Formats: sequence, C-alpha cells, structure tokens
Amino acid sequence: MTEGILLVASVIVATSLSGMVIGKMGILNSSFAVSAEAQKDIMLTKIKVVYATGSSSSPAVKVWVKNVGSVAVTNTDKLDVYFGKLGSSTRIPYNAGSNPTWVYSASVTQWQIKDTVQIDITNSANLSASSTYVVRIVTPNGVADEYLFST
Repeated sequence: MTEGILLVASVIVATSLSGMVIGKMGILNSSFAVSAEAQKDIMLTKIKVVYATGSSSSPAVKVWVKNVGSVAVTNTDKLDVYFGKLGSSTRIPYNAGSNPTWVYSASVTQWQIKDTVQIDITNSANLSASSTYVVRIVTPNGVADEYLFST
C-alpha cells in the first residue's frame, strides 16, 4: 500500500515538473525567436553617408545618405543625426521648432533599398572656416555611418 501511494505521488510530481519545464522552454524559444529577428533586421540594414557639404558663410549643411542594405529603413523620423566639429558633435533633433534641426529635403517615410535621401541640417550658427565637421546618421535599429568634411 505504501509503495502504491509513493508511486502515485512520484508520478504526480514528475508530471508537474515536466509541465513546468516544457512551459519554460516555450518562453525561452519565444524569446530566442524575437532576439533572432531583431539581429536579422540589424544585419540586413546598412546605410552609407555618400556626401556632406556646408560652407562657412551659412549654417546649412546638406547630407546625402544611401540605403545599401537588403531591407527598407522604416520609422525615418526616429533617425538620430549627430553633427558638429570633429570631437564635439551633438544630437540634432528632427524637425524642431528652432535651430539646430534637421529635415528631409523631400517627404520620406521609408528608405527603400538603393534609395538616396537628402537631409538638410540647419545649425544654430554659421560653420567655422577651415574646420573639420562630422555627420553621423544612426537608424532606429542602431546601424550607423558617418562622414567627415571640411569647410
């Protein structure tokens, strides 16, 4: 009789433990799938700052960026743009009410594969003559490229 009770108790404990383990494996599998999808998105995204220019008589900078990756870049208003003298760049807000700010030269909601877009940065002051500037563009998923130019 005691053996029967112990056998039933062991089957109940084994069943509940296996149920918990299988449940946790499903959660782990789901987390892994989400992480893998995010990594895939990062690996397929690639941008290239093709050219940037500005002059010491103006606070305006024009930047051309190409999508050279295998997927479209979405949430283009969430792009991070950093600009400034080499060694002291700062984040420039998108379409802010006051300078510094940056906007697209044309309406852009997605960068399709092989699209080149123009970004117009308006600095708070004219650029300095004979200075080196850096423009760094970061996509919403963290892929970045930068370009150095001199005035």
